[in-house]
Parts: sequence; C-alpha cells; structure tokens
Amino acid sequence: MAHSAVNKLNPPGKHRGEERRCEPFGACIEAALARYLKDLNGHRPQGLYKMVMQEVERPFLEMVMRHARSNQSQAAVLLGINRNTLRKKLKIHGIE
Repeated sequence: MAHSAVNKLNPPGKHRGEERRCEPFGACIEAALARYLKDLNGHRPQGLYKMVMQEVERPFLEMVMRHARSNQSQAAVLLGINRNTLRKKLKIHGIE
C-alpha cells in the first residue's frame, strides 16, 4: 500500500485535527472506507474493524473530554458508559 491505514481514513489535503465538513457523518466514513478499499488494489484487508474503531474512537473521546472539561464522570454520562470503562478507553488511547 502506498499510504498508511491512518492516512487512508483522512480525506486528501486534510490532516488530523483539521475541521472537516461531511454530512451526514456516516457518509464521511463510507467515503473514506471506499477510498481505502479501492486503494488496496485487490488485496484483502485484515483487521479493518479494529483499524476503523481506533481511528474513530480516539478523536471522539478527545472531543467529549474537551466538552466535559476533562471531567471523566460527566464524559461517561455523555457517552452513556461506565466511568471505569471510559478510564480504560482513555488509557488505551493515551488520553489524560
């Protein structure tokens, strides 16, 4: 593959952290995955689910934590998950 898996999920000309506009959200993911699969040139992807979840979960958690002003209890409520589950996810992604 010419690009890393991470770059495949980021639209051309955009870099992580830049605001992107694509409505609805699912359409952004669908377009990125279609591009990724096309660029595989017939190779069979492995670990696609894990790769996508990692790419989506980290920025999602970062944004929720900013919105909750780093309050893990508030963030857990916003996410609808247990605070301990949130803490594990934050640790996995290296988010403080």
